Amino acid sequence: MRTVAPLSCSQFLRTLTHGLLAALLGCSSAPLLAADQLLVRFSGLELPLDLEQLEAWAVQPKTNPELGPWLNLLDPQTRSDLQQILRQPLDLQGSTIPLLLESWAGRQLILKLGTLLRSAEGEGGPILIDLLQDQGKPTVVSLLRKAPSERLELDLDALSALGVELRGKLQRQKDLLQQLRSLDLTPLPPEPAAPGAVQHRAALLPVAHRPGPLQVKLWWPAANSGRRQWVLLSHGLGGSSAQMAWLGRGLAARGWPVLAVQHPGSDDLAVQALLEGRQTLPGLETLPARLADFAALEAAVSSARLRFGPTAAPERLVLVGHSLGGLAGLLWAGAAVEAGLEERCAAGLRSIPVLDSSFLLQCQLSEVLLPQTRSPAALDAVVVMNSFGSLLWGQGGLAGIDVPVLSIGGSLDLITPPLTEQLQPFDQFSDRRSRFALVEGGSHFSPVGISRDEALMQLGSDLVGRNPADVQQALLQLQLQFLSSLEQGQTPADGVMLDGAVRTFVLDREAAAELRT
Repeated sequence: MRTVAPLSCSQFLRTLTHGLLAALLGCSSAPLLAADQLLVRFSGLELPLDLEQLEAWAVQPKTNPELGPWLNLLDPQTRSDLQQILRQPLDLQGSTIPLLLESWAGRQLILKLGTLLRSAEGEGGPILIDLLQDQGKPTVVSLLRKAPSERLELDLDALSALGVELRGKLQRQKDLLQQLRSLDLTPLPPEPAAPGAVQHRAALLPVAHRPGPLQVKLWWPAANSGRRQWVLLSHGLGGSSAQMAWLGRGLAARGWPVLAVQHPGSDDLAVQALLEGRQTLPGLETLPARLADFAALEAAVSSARLRFGPTAAPERLVLVGHSLGGLAGLLWAGAAVEAGLEERCAAGLRSIPVLDSSFLLQCQLSEVLLPQTRSPAALDAVVVMNSFGSLLWGQGGLAGIDVPVLSIGGSLDLITPPLTEQLQPFDQFSDRRSRFALVEGGSHFSPVGISRDEALMQLGSDLVGRNPADVQQALLQLQLQFLSSLEQGQTPADGVMLDGAVRTFVLDREAAAELRT
């Protein structure tokens, strides 16, 4: 894995500041607040910035006698970025801001960003929400003048503390990986089964709970393999069945019939609709429909309305989900939101969730009514990749799952960090065949089948992780071993698997519990 030089304190603060500026002032984001004056607090110092002078400096930085000598001390790139931000008109109504404000998670994020900006009345979140509903195309400065407060304060000390908190969480994630590397684990051989020929088709399934049919993709082995289970694949928020094709083909080539479902309303088309201003930000309000999708698909396969070629489908099934698909799978298998979610959310969202951004989604469930579901009798196991729900489960929300679970995390996952979202809740699983796995170099995006030329791949290995194709091969091998063991009535092995340059650590409950101490 590529070694990244550590940032200095000033570099780290500047990087974090730029990230928050992007979140507040980017092409589809929100502006900073001030009225007649913005008071900047940092390291015990207070710097009052007159708004009119700030606007003048943005236009003519070298001729401004008041702020020029101070702001011109910024490095050239930061100074240029700030001037552009201050001068550029903001088309708030033409962006995704109105739809963001209509979503629960979007409003919560803006309110939390408001903790860095205070007015005489308190935190600036409510003011920020009001300003973002401006109907014109204001500049940052003209928008800030509309704030109903004589003075606003930008708390860079709080921003610095946020950076310290983030670095602490990242260090704990690195410590987890170091712990795993230090364990004396048995090498696990790759799955010996050679891939066979695969057949594939797409289908539409009319369902009662949606206005249109579900789109599904099916893969199955060309020769009858006699497998006991078929596999249901569920993509993450903003994903698609096509992005899970690598896994569907890989499992089918080793004998498992596979069905991948496209969940309308929380798929890639929903995100595209958000960007085009046609839909609000999707969140956990889509969970009830996902759970209904699962039930409808199981019924369709068991009744032969959906078929994997001419051979009858196996009677048993395994659900494999990524991110939100994994969360939905755990709920379908018997997980329950433990009482006290609002209190856990109050503690978890005490500061801006800069590392575990899934906290915003999880806390939305306090306002979502989940249907009463019964774990399907035919379910043999659940596999979750980069799943989340630590706030939802509390101390025992996963105890109702009575099938083995393979919970997989990535060492570079900054969205659903493995320490809090996979490892810490792992001891709640009651079946001793459950396994926790960590893929070294894997990120939240590793299971997403996208091409190298897509924008996400240009963000660098620190965010995207190792080459996703390499990690996907390791994920496939891991799941093949888990499924094969269960089918043969054996307890899945624990140890370390090396697939190419990718190491995967696989632990049982006892070994995972030692990591948490």
